[in-house]
Amino acid sequence: MPSIAGIAHVELTVRDLDASEAWYVKVLGMRRVWEGDDAKYGITARALLEPRSRVVLGLTRHAAGSNQTFDVTRPGLDHLSFAVADRDELQSWERHLAELGADPSPIDEWSHGASLTVRDPDGIALEFYVLGAAPA
Repeated sequence: MPSIAGIAHVELTVRDLDASEAWYVKVLGMRRVWEGDDAKYGITARALLEPRSRVVLGLTRHAAGSNQTFDVTRPGLDHLSFAVADRDELQSWERHLAELGADPSPIDEWSHGASLTVRDPDGIALEFYVLGAAPA
């Protein structure tokens, strides 16, 4: 079987490319590394890079797209989860998001880890997740 080396990027459909880019730059510290249009597919897209993790997030606006917000109940993406190193880092994200007014959920403890969630301008859920049971 052929191998997969990792995830090259995740592409999200957005309603307002400028507003979404500004949010991801402010909240995640990303920076634009590419922009382009494709008339054949009726899209304008941008690629954003998070410099420490090297995660690339694509933002795409479809000319024929709807103006509706994201709906987790429709087939497709449920949420996008970012791994963090430990619970201290998760708490740092909670403080950072709250300071920016991004309205994060409280940290949820699970048997398999802990997480918190925030929604982007289109309502797409972004999770910050640490694997592992809570310290005893």
